[in-house]
Amino acid sequence: MNATYGIQLRHPLPYDLVGTRLTLAAVGTAFEAAYGWRLLHGDRVVDQGFFQAGSMGLMEAFVHEESISFESTGPAMLQFFGDDPSGEHPPGQDLVEVPVILIPGMQGYRVHQVVAGDTLSKIAADYGSQWQHIAAANRIPNPDLIHVGQILKVPIPEDA
Repeated sequence: MNATYGIQLRHPLPYDLVGTRLTLAAVGTAFEAAYGWRLLHGDRVVDQGFFQAGSMGLMEAFVHEESISFESTGPAMLQFFGDDPSGEHPPGQDLVEVPVILIPGMQGYRVHQVVAGDTLSKIAADYGSQWQHIAAANRIPNPDLIHVGQILKVPIPEDA
């Protein structure tokens, strides 16, 4: 777990899928109970925000959900941090970073066990998804190589 003195991030976990909503669950404290987050795809910020949770100076559990929008697909880094009133340590005190997988427009995912004859294209068509999103969600380097019995996360778009 990636934890610092002031923030212990509980969700998302490494390589969780992030779609139209970002849910942050943590135990923490921050200056004036202000927290920030941003999603980085490479060096580019694809979405970001700030919110208040809990009480200043008191370690408390909280959950915060944001509606988000981005176009990038694939590996990204979520940065979660407490506000830094001095401005000396951007993006903030107690920076926590966790790798996530971005799937634009995803409302959630279904689990599919690969059977004989399955391809990513066939699975995507069966669920109203895209094969590229399935490959990204499962960190499949070669989309032509899936195996009978393999368990796949199949991202489901909001409009499905």
